[in-house]
Amino acid sequence: MFITDWFRGLFNKDGTLSLDCYIGGVAGSVFYKELALQSSVSLIANSITRSEFLTYENGKEVRKINHYMLNVEANQNTSASVFWRNVVKNIIYKGECLVIMQDNKLYVADSFDKKEKVFYENVYSNIEINGYKLEESYSESKVLHFEWSNPDAKKLIDGLNAEYAKLIEISSRSYKRSKGKKGTLEIPADYPQTEDAQNDLQDLMDKRFKKYFEAEGDALIPLTDNLKYTERGSDKASKDTEGGREIRNFIDDIFDFTGIALRIPPQLLKGNVQDTSNAVNDFLTFCLNPFVKFITDELNRKMYGVKHYTQNTYVKCDTRNVKVVNLKDIANALDILTRIGAYTIDDSLKALGMEPLNTDWSRIRFMTKNYQPITEMLKGGD
Repeated sequence: MFITDWFRGLFNKDGTLSLDCYIGGVAGSVFYKELALQSSVSLIANSITRSEFLTYENGKEVRKINHYMLNVEANQNTSASVFWRNVVKNIIYKGECLVIMQDNKLYVADSFDKKEKVFYENVYSNIEINGYKLEESYSESKVLHFEWSNPDAKKLIDGLNAEYAKLIEISSRSYKRSKGKKGTLEIPADYPQTEDAQNDLQDLMDKRFKKYFEAEGDALIPLTDNLKYTERGSDKASKDTEGGREIRNFIDDIFDFTGIALRIPPQLLKGNVQDTSNAVNDFLTFCLNPFVKFITDELNRKMYGVKHYTQNTYVKCDTRNVKVVNLKDIANALDILTRIGAYTIDDSLKALGMEPLNTDWSRIRFMTKNYQPITEMLKGGD
């Protein structure tokens, strides 16, 4: 009976659900999860922005309209960096993202309906972009549909957060209670029972003690009529510290589990600087590179197609600039790559984040005289 009355009490007389009943609890429970998810979105989106979508025609790198759309301006109202952030956010929060291609512009859809087919193209309808609903339906080949290979990650994060929200709430209340001031007020048996005396006592407890407890510095409270207040010692400082540390550990767990679900090293989400180099390598290997792989697969499928792709006309995402590399760390590697003919001078300049010279001699490949074919060595002689 109690549960039934409580449940009915959540609703207004007109049958609508009253948000006031639970909004405070919801805000507290989703805050840390949202912080972890937004940190993940920012990390991946910023990494894509630092990367470059390279476009090729017949095996040669070119900078035309596709390069401009993917790296500079997605449409007349949205830069490429904002566009990719919206794409990443939709993919992480919804597991998919629909992008409309129109007049050499790219638009992220806020909502849409999808009719899946087997031997024919899927159809997308009821598409809405920034509050504007499109009347036209689009077939699969006319849109970019980025679908994540890890669509259940958000569900896992939500489930874990629901449990940890309870633990954080309990620990928070316990910590606040341990930090609060406590005491006993002794009222003598012969304390006056007149209305004025009782009002004065009530004023003492409701107002004067409230100011005393809320005082940031030293405070005194005068007592009359043989009233005696005794301060009770709060819990030990070690317990206070332990309670605060317990809450922080729970919050760390939320970031850890979010990072594990999204394949992001947790220390990057939390801004820890220890062993950042290895963490960035893991991030590139297990999160960013697979992420941009399914994005470029979709770009090549829809923007280029099999005919152009087989003729070396395609797009790829270069993520090398995500990791800031010290010049001294790669100088020897660039020297070796140049000596064996793997890199031209222009290639080395691009690897350093510099503009290539685009001259005849800077595009020539060099090789030291110390290298010779194995077939020559097998001949013997000098």
